[in-house]
Amino acid sequence: MPYLEWLRAQSVTVRSWIAGDVATVSTLAQVCAIVAAFLIVRFLSGHAGVWVERQMQRRKGLGIIRIHASYQEVFFLLFLPSLLWIFVLTAKGAFLPFAILEIAATLATAWGIIRLTSSTIESVFWSRVIAVSLLILVVLNIFGWLAPTIEIADRASFTVGTMRMSVLLLVKGVIAYGVIFWVVRFLTGILDRGYARATGLTPSQRVLFSKLSNITLYVAAVVVGLNIVGLDLTSLAVFSGALGLGIGFGLQKVVSNLISGIILLMDKSIKPGDVIAVEDSYGWVNSLGARYVSVLTRDGKEHLIPNENLITQTVENWSYSDSKVRVHIPIGVSYDSDVHLVKRLLLQAVEEQPRVLKDPEPRCLITGFGDSSIDCDLRVWIYDPQQGIANVKSDIYYRIWDLFKENGVEIPFPQRDIHIKQVPTRGADQSPAVET
Repeated sequence: MPYLEWLRAQSVTVRSWIAGDVATVSTLAQVCAIVAAFLIVRFLSGHAGVWVERQMQRRKGLGIIRIHASYQEVFFLLFLPSLLWIFVLTAKGAFLPFAILEIAATLATAWGIIRLTSSTIESVFWSRVIAVSLLILVVLNIFGWLAPTIEIADRASFTVGTMRMSVLLLVKGVIAYGVIFWVVRFLTGILDRGYARATGLTPSQRVLFSKLSNITLYVAAVVVGLNIVGLDLTSLAVFSGALGLGIGFGLQKVVSNLISGIILLMDKSIKPGDVIAVEDSYGWVNSLGARYVSVLTRDGKEHLIPNENLITQTVENWSYSDSKVRVHIPIGVSYDSDVHLVKRLLLQAVEEQPRVLKDPEPRCLITGFGDSSIDCDLRVWIYDPQQGIANVKSDIYYRIWDLFKENGVEIPFPQRDIHIKQVPTRGADQSPAVET
């Protein structure tokens, strides 16, 4: 095969190059110069990085932003190519061999540019994968192996239907989609920050516009990527039909939750910050996702409720049209208590709470006469149910307890009086009657 012959020819060339060029004094001198440059730069970059880091810590807030590289690494990537190119120019001026030095300087320059550029990618893993991949391409290009490698990758192919798939096509697709999706993610971040700063949009509208723009950009990215790779979109008709059938059966719930999420955003029935109750989940809406709604409880637990459940089930939204919520605080007092005094004390207890609203004003009602107490219902309004309901009631109960103790108001508890009546006996077998 042609590429096997090319490999044999390259191996012969490499062996002759090693025998004639590597095992020489000039080659060893250049290698020693490269090692010396590495050690010198390692020493200088370490001290320079530590010094700059201390200066940045003193000034607080200054530093390398969104770059996954330390100060020492940045200085190393800047100093090493510079020193190597100085060695190259010196050797060239002195008419000394410099081929190996030039290769090392070119590789160091390429690696510095690739590493610093890829370090701006948020994911450290993908940053290193991209950097190594680009470095491999640079190495292949420097040694003249890039064109033959591309030819070999293009010939290694297989056919799927009428489409010819090759290793080169797959690599191009991965690179193209990696770049496109990185650009799309960058654009979506800009749009999301723009929506967040838009004062004329409600929270629901911000989330809705964000999701619609994200979906549009990613769909456009897929189409553009297919065109860049060179795939004919008409050849994907069979695949599209199979995908539609899979969505109709296997992905039914996923699509249902996606559509339900869009409906929730459009009708504004639930928005971030709302206090809702769904079945056993109670809390405030932390975020609206494409598949679920995140509900954060007072216990710090985050419930992920599918969007479909919020469409098909009854949802109790405490802040749908108004964030004010009325809280009922039941309490009973003894029949010996002065109910007018009790009313004043209860209203005093709630008026001292900063979270209780003055308008609507608190109300104290007698709801009934129980077996052992006069039943009262203290009704107050709060404006921030997301801060909790139970803690407000607890604070009010604490204050009621103190006021009742200070004013001698008794909180009754169930009790029963038993009266034993002695009945004249007619016989020895009769026992006393008990009356309650």
